[in-house]
Amino acid sequence: MERIVLGYDGSPAAVSALSWTAARAARGTTRVDVVLVASPFTRDRAPGLERLGEAEAFLRDRLPGLEVELHRLDGSVTESIAEAAEDADMVVIGIHPGHPIRAAAAGWTPLRLSTRANAPVCMVPAGWTEGGDPVTVGVADDSSSNSAIDFGVAEATATGVSLRLVHSWLMPSPTFDYGTAITVDPAAVIEDHRRTLSAAVERVLRDAPSVPVESELIRDSRSAALLRFASRSSLLLIGTHRRGVLAGTLLGSVAQEVLWRADCPVCVVPPQRGEKSVSELTNAAEELA
Repeated sequence: MERIVLGYDGSPAAVSALSWTAARAARGTTRVDVVLVASPFTRDRAPGLERLGEAEAFLRDRLPGLEVELHRLDGSVTESIAEAAEDADMVVIGIHPGHPIRAAAAGWTPLRLSTRANAPVCMVPAGWTEGGDPVTVGVADDSSSNSAIDFGVAEATATGVSLRLVHSWLMPSPTFDYGTAITVDPAAVIEDHRRTLSAAVERVLRDAPSVPVESELIRDSRSAALLRFASRSSLLLIGTHRRGVLAGTLLGSVAQEVLWRADCPVCVVPPQRGEKSVSELTNAAEELA
């Protein structure tokens, strides 16, 4: 049984996330835990309980017999939902595209949750409508996108759509050695990135030969390349190094750049349980050094 934790507050974005969750739950045996997080200083519990009741009624109307659990929690939204989703298969929340300032005022909840939760975090934009577009996955230069690719294969298989793998590249700047510029062969750079994309395609064909696969090699930043396909995707999947929001801001995070501009659901997929992320491996190596 798949267990989905849905963060719900009754907002338009939350309603879209609720609809997306219902569509996913219709695929098979699913349990949905609807979580509403309220301020610990809120005395009137009635509005929150009413919103939870509305979410439950919507789900049961769409899917009679669906297992639904309601949770009204007090405290931090990020920590409360992450703890509720400790053993979940997926976390779903709504977002308002184009409003990163609003998210910053709320503590960057969507991005913080994606670095805190153990499960994939799917963020559904307000106004989402179901379509039959491909599932798009951003393919990284390292192993951080492997789980996202596997997740994309499962999604494409379940929904009967194709899988689009997108890998982008930028020409590295020349380096200098003793005042002499050392340039890079453009053809060699392109070939390296082509091999990266080909390896991802081969991974899909090996594990799911029946899934139609499209591949796109684009000269651009990762975020810009993915945004080219956002309006033509049913879901946009991104792997993560789990650096955290602050580190992501300093080092550059694809999720941060894509999330507020994409008009399709965006899902941040962490390494599978038992699989160490790049940052975790780096920290372990530093401790042993």
